[in-house]
Amino acid sequence: MNNLINIVKNWSIYKNWKAIKNGKKVINQRKGCGYYLPVGLLFAKFEGKKEEWKMKSGKTALVELVSYKKFSDPDDMVKESFWHQRGYKGEKLFKEMSFEEYLLMFQ
Repeated sequence: MNNLINIVKNWSIYKNWKAIKNGKKVINQRKGCGYYLPVGLLFAKFEGKKEEWKMKSGKTALVELVSYKKFSDPDDMVKESFWHQRGYKGEKLFKEMSFEEYLLMFQ
């Protein structure tokens, strides 16, 4: 019963958690312009690129590139990129968490 109440009260968080559990790449991080990707390389694929970002909290986020938009001039500068945060280094990944554990990340 308590789990059902948590789901109803936090419906949008539950939908994101459920999508992550089903293997979908939920966009939960965005990165603005000002960096470059070597898009001039033939057959280079950047979607799925994994990085580690240092957060203000001191944790290291594990992220994966879902998609990006680039400027037309210069064509290798990224306008905006969309990332899927998989979890934090040294902790459980989000897809391995129960809903209660995932919910505690946001409270």
